[in-house]
Amino acid sequence: MQDGLVTVDAPRSQALIGFVRDRGKAVSNLAADVTNSFCTILLSSMDEKPIANSSRLLLVAGGPVENTGQAWNTAGTDVTAWGESPTRIEQVKGTITLRRIKGASTVTIQPIDGAGQPLGPAVKGIPNGDDWSLPIGDKITTWYEITITR
Repeated sequence: MQDGLVTVDAPRSQALIGFVRDRGKAVSNLAADVTNSFCTILLSSMDEKPIANSSRLLLVAGGPVENTGQAWNTAGTDVTAWGESPTRIEQVKGTITLRRIKGASTVTIQPIDGAGQPLGPAVKGIPNGDDWSLPIGDKITTWYEITITR
């Protein structure tokens, strides 16, 4: 069974990297309930405040990445053919929870493209005390801007 998980738990950046679904682990301000077996979820403050007090956050979420036609040896330890573009990234789907977000009255998540432009409307989070549940994976992207109103 593969079940490794790396966590980052700093005031302005937090991450869950690895077998997030199977491990069910959380860090100070981030938890995830995703369908992907392996992924990276990174949350960073976009102002100079810790995540718990920030007004703007960047969420990056992605699964395994490969070029189209990329091939591995039978042991899965070495690339035997690099393939070609486009590069494919498995989209992360599920719910992330912002934990212990101080004094928030509204939290929204906005899927964005690589240039930071909106992809459809922002979605309001669902509050539960100081925690906020936010859906990810409805739009094809790896980037999200989270806005917190106090």
